Amino acid sequence: MLLFLLLLFPVSLIAYAFFVKDRKIILPVIAGLLTAVVVCACRFFFTYEHRLVYDSFSEIFSYYLVKQAFLPLFVVSAVYGLISRDTAEFKIKNFFPLLTTFYAVYLPYCVITASEYYYQAYDILLKPLIYLAMLVMISFCLIDSFEAVKAKKVICIIFDVLIIGVYAFYPAVSDALYEINYSFAIILLVGIIYSALPVVYFFLSKLLKK
Repeated sequence: MLLFLLLLFPVSLIAYAFFVKDRKIILPVIAGLLTAVVVCACRFFFTYEHRLVYDSFSEIFSYYLVKQAFLPLFVVSAVYGLISRDTAEFKIKNFFPLLTTFYAVYLPYCVITASEYYYQAYDILLKPLIYLAMLVMISFCLIDSFEAVKAKKVICIIFDVLIIGVYAFYPAVSDALYEINYSFAIILLVGIIYSALPVVYFFLSKLLKK
């Protein structure tokens, strides 16, 4: 029942490693894994884990934005960026393996510790897919914006930043909507579109570069 949640990120990372064929991704992979273990251990020993029972969308959204999106995306990548002595290009290109490894441990931990009785289809199927799509799209946009900065393409930079903002915020929106029992059909439809757009973005970018 939990296999999709547990295997989606590791399998995606393996596919990525097979695609890029670069041994240098080992360092960000190890960094992501160690960071996830430390963070999960700190949450387990020093916080009380339970399912949220907030009254408003804004409260739930803020919780998920901070704990499951903002902190992993910005804090983990920022700490790695400060500690690593690699080039900015290397750090940007390895955003995906770093964060995918982190979420491979962290997201299952969040789902499992928040579920007191049984797991919802949203938590073990749609949620991991949405968070993986977030990492894929942000990774694409970071690489594209890095190239745009070198080429001084201001419009491309602005476009990439806007997409990064949307993709960084939406997973928390989806989680919050699900918690307040919003229409699951709409959440599912938007989630599928959200998850499919990185694939469309990838193929379009390949076609435009030809």
